[in-house]
Amino acid sequence: MQENRSSETAEGVAAYRAMETMRPKNDRVIDDPYAQLFLGKKWKKMISNPVHSWLVKVIGNYKYPGFYGSLIARVRFMNECLKDCFPADHTQLVILGAGYDMSAYRFQHILRDANIFEVDYPSTQKDKLSKIQIHLKNIPENITYVPHNFETDDLNASLAIAGYTPSEKTLFILEGVIYFLEKESVEKTLGFIVDNSAKGSSVAFDYFPPEVISGTTTDRLGKEMNKFARKNGEPYKFGIEPDGIDIFLKRYSFKHICKKSTKEMREEYFHGDNKKRKVSKLFNFVRATT
Repeated sequence: MQENRSSETAEGVAAYRAMETMRPKNDRVIDDPYAQLFLGKKWKKMISNPVHSWLVKVIGNYKYPGFYGSLIARVRFMNECLKDCFPADHTQLVILGAGYDMSAYRFQHILRDANIFEVDYPSTQKDKLSKIQIHLKNIPENITYVPHNFETDDLNASLAIAGYTPSEKTLFILEGVIYFLEKESVEKTLGFIVDNSAKGSSVAFDYFPPEVISGTTTDRLGKEMNKFARKNGEPYKFGIEPDGIDIFLKRYSFKHICKKSTKEMREEYFHGDNKKRKVSKLFNFVRATT
C-alpha cells in the first residue's frame, strides 16, 4: 500500500460489486447499492455504458478467468458470516482493511445494536470518508473509523483509542487483506484476535496459496493477479496452502474451523444461470472461532 494515495485495488473491487448490483435482481449473488460512490471517472464510464460493461466482462473473463465470479463469491461469504453473527450473539464488528466495503451500512438493520470499527490505511480511509460525506447524509453513530498502518502500527493501541472492548464477542473480517500483509503482521493480527476478544469470537478471511504470492504459479489467473498487484504497488506478501489452513489456525488456538472453496460457494449461492459462471480454485475462504 502506498501511503499517500487510496488503494486502486479497493476501487477495482468496488467496481466489480457495482457491476454485480447492476444485474437483474434475481440474478445477483450480492447487492451493494453503495459501490458506485467510490468509483473514479474511468470505472464509472466503463460500467455505465452497456457496451463498455460487456467488454469489461468479456476481456476480464479472458485475461482473468474466474476472477469476477470468485470475487463475488468472496463478498457473499463475508456477508453470510456477518449474518450468522448478528444480531445473534456477537456485539462488535471489526472490519480490518475495510477499503470501500459498505457492509456496516448495507447491514445496519442487523448491526444497529453492535459497535462497529472500520480499520484501514489512512489514505484509503480518508478518501472513503470524503465520498461518504458528499453522497450520504450521515454516518451511523455505531461506526468508528480507525486509521491504521498494518505494517507499522499496533492494532491493540489503534483499537483501544477508538473504544474497542476486548471482553465482547467480536467478528473480525479480513476480506482481501491477508495476502497483502507480511507474515509477521498476519501473525500479530491473529494473535491479537485470540488475546483480545471474548471466547467464541469469530474471524473470517480469504487467502491464496503461496505460489500465487511468489509468482511461481502455473495458473494463468494467478500469474496475472500477481503481475497486476506488483504493477499497482500493492504486491502480494503472504500465502497459505489450503491443506495447511487447519494447522495454521490451530497454532493460535482457533476452533470450529470452516473452510470453503469457490466451487463450494458457487454450488451453495450461485443459482440458475449463475451456476455457469467461472470461479477460480485459487480463492479460498475460512471462518474460525476463538
